[in-house]
Amino acid sequence: MRQFLVGCIALALTVSGCASTSNNTSNTGASSGSTAPRKVTFLCDGGQNFDVTFTDGRATLETANTSVALVQQPSGSGISYAGGGHQLRGKGPDMTWTDASGTVRNCRDQEWAMKQPQIQEPRQELAGTTWRLVHFQSSDDAIGTIIPPNVEKYTLQFMPDGKLAMQLDCNRGMGTWQVSDVTATSGTLTISSGAMTRAMCQAGAIDTRIARDMGFVTSYVIAGGKLNLALTMDGGIYTWEPVPPMS
Repeated sequence: MRQFLVGCIALALTVSGCASTSNNTSNTGASSGSTAPRKVTFLCDGGQNFDVTFTDGRATLETANTSVALVQQPSGSGISYAGGGHQLRGKGPDMTWTDASGTVRNCRDQEWAMKQPQIQEPRQELAGTTWRLVHFQSSDDAIGTIIPPNVEKYTLQFMPDGKLAMQLDCNRGMGTWQVSDVTATSGTLTISSGAMTRAMCQAGAIDTRIARDMGFVTSYVIAGGKLNLALTMDGGIYTWEPVPPMS
């Protein structure tokens, strides 16, 4: 009889333990306790950013003027959330955000990105380069764009020692150049013109004009592969294209 009672007690304890385990387990086998919300800021190409708060298979996407509730979607690799016309697909630190208008942005976890080594844009040096005139663009609409005859005969050569060699139609000139406040593609530029030959070039030539204007250059910008020299007081911009080095 005593052995029978001990067996019953043991059976009761086993059933009780099973019931307790069952009550603390969800249908998916995961703990029913909710996970703490996790907020991540993503930086997108073009400078736009957004925040996403993840919690228990849901997410809230927030921008400066938008707050959208998203629900986790089945995904073979990475994560996928959708809601309110928005969709997020991500893997690792990378996230692709498709907004309600269909615009797609490639983004990255800000915290992860800030820990990566910063890559400096290579500086485009003037030293050792030669440029051929494209045109002169005046800020005065009455003058507009000037392209002289034989425009290919106008060149500037920035020598590494700070000297400037100029081919100006049928004349040649020398000068000096110096840069400051230099970034990857721009800087302050000072040109001092020196001696120049005095041959009479064809009608429409702007040799003497360029020789004079080089002394009024204040800055340069390299954009789209072209060199733009800006004159003081909105005097206009000389645009030049690179001359490939001779092989």
